[in-house]
Amino acid sequence: MKKILLMAMAAGFIFSSCTVDEDDEFTNEFSLVGVWHPSREIVVSGSSGVTLSNTDYSPCYKSSTLDFKTNNTVVSNIFENNINGNCVSTGIETVNYSYDHTNSKLIIDGENIEIISRTQNELQFVSHYDDEDGDGIDDKIIIVIVK
Repeated sequence: MKKILLMAMAAGFIFSSCTVDEDDEFTNEFSLVGVWHPSREIVVSGSSGVTLSNTDYSPCYKSSTLDFKTNNTVVSNIFENNINGNCVSTGIETVNYSYDHTNSKLIIDGENIEIISRTQNELQFVSHYDDEDGDGIDDKIIIVIVK
């Protein structure tokens, strides 16, 4: 039943996304379903909130994919340069995810993911915390993915 409901909601989003009716609640709604690519990493200071860096990923890593499916699985295919400098897949992995649109909560493989911002074509989420600037306070490492 849950699967049928998800499919009906997805179909409703697809058909309503082309409308120009401002009253249509689905017109500008964020959808996680689809293929996303890593774009860049942002580091934000834990002490001041200032952006310390905003770095684009390599062309090889940008070819990686995160395919969020309607059946609540995400298939990742990560590409990295090997020791010879060739861009190769490090393997394909499938894990479960859940997404609560109303509360902007994402859980991937049992781990709560803190969402920073979301648009139809871009999602920013916290990857981890680490003291990047050496001030003794953990900084926020944000991953940006795009459709």
